[in-house]
Amino acid sequence: MLNSKKLLACLLMVMVVLTVYLGVELRRTKQNLTTLEKSYNTMIAMVPPAASWPEGISKEAVIDELAKRKELFPWQGVLGGTFGLYDKSRVWFVGPKWCLAYIEDGHIGGYILLRYHITPQGIEWQLLDSEEI
Repeated sequence: MLNSKKLLACLLMVMVVLTVYLGVELRRTKQNLTTLEKSYNTMIAMVPPAASWPEGISKEAVIDELAKRKELFPWQGVLGGTFGLYDKSRVWFVGPKWCLAYIEDGHIGGYILLRYHITPQGIEWQLLDSEEI
């Protein structure tokens, strides 16, 4: 039968081994996530949002234009928040004329589905649907 000092030493050794193992796994997971994020960013930069876009129009310019169009956001902010498009990576272009975006006010958020048309005068937006989450 183990005395209490030996039992405590064994438990301590098990805790040390588990801590080292979990630290190694956490580091490996973090490296994998970093690699995936780099791959995603490379891929997204290579794929144009729509082949029908006029030359010289960038995805970032369209997203910036959407962020300025607060009248398209269907909800009022709560607790002093103001709805906006604060994370530009949460805008997705779906097909040649649709855009899905996540907007929030810092307390609540939701998705908006928009139809857009790029003209020489600018971008025309139409809110098609929204879902608050």
